[in-house]
Amino acid sequence: MAKEEDRSLNERELRTLKEFVENTLRKSGALLLDLYGKGNRKFKFDDELVTEADNAVWELMSTKIKSSFEDHAFLRELSWDQIESEDAPRFLWIIDTLDGAASFQAGMPVWGISAALFEKFWPVLGFVYLPVTNELYSAYAGREAMLNDSPIRVREDPTVDNESLVLVYSRFHHDFVSNFPGKLRNFGSSSGHLAYVARGAADACLLKNVNVQDLAAGSIILEAAGGEIRFLDGRSFHVGDFLDGKRVEEPLIAAPKGSYGSFAKYCKRL
Repeated sequence: MAKEEDRSLNERELRTLKEFVENTLRKSGALLLDLYGKGNRKFKFDDELVTEADNAVWELMSTKIKSSFEDHAFLRELSWDQIESEDAPRFLWIIDTLDGAASFQAGMPVWGISAALFEKFWPVLGFVYLPVTNELYSAYAGREAMLNDSPIRVREDPTVDNESLVLVYSRFHHDFVSNFPGKLRNFGSSSGHLAYVARGAADACLLKNVNVQDLAAGSIILEAAGGEIRFLDGRSFHVGDFLDGKRVEEPLIAAPKGSYGSFAKYCKRL
């Protein structure tokens, strides 16, 4: 693994890359908006629509990045052996072309595109774009997180009460019983949930059975905004440990740093 001081992008290159990706994400979002809510109502899940949407975004983003930047590759196209080999590309993109596919098909607003750039296993940039609400979240790893042109932060020292809001995954009720005094909601998008915690709209979120595509970009933004992701038992979570494609089967909590325990104690396994 490369040391942090070995990263090769200077400030001008980082800024140029960030602007390029943001522009590409907005163009990709426009493609998805043309298909938004147009799923076949006879099917609970319209695979044909989702495949068309995925292919459209993938073609646009991968083509633009490959044609503009050398030594940039995509997790989606590489095996784990290729990623960890000595001649692996220096820059690796982790892209989720449509996070929240069920909401997208149904015409519900919380779905989006996420993109994260890693340099030799180090996070560099993270983006989450929610086209319906035109919210573009971004962060340089370890720096300030942004929503469009405004800085964002997690809720400071969240107090659990009847107004607290925690976002949960769709089958939370299959795994846990909770006496949480506040509100539990699911909007159907893992990256969207992480973005909402990052900007302080929600106190925390729980995730389970997710993969690195679901988490890579959102985790960079969340950490830049003062948050962290931990396993339910308090262990640290590192998204780079799952670049091999393994799903994260254990529950995770995303919350302001140091506060995960305030929410974990309300999650009792069935």
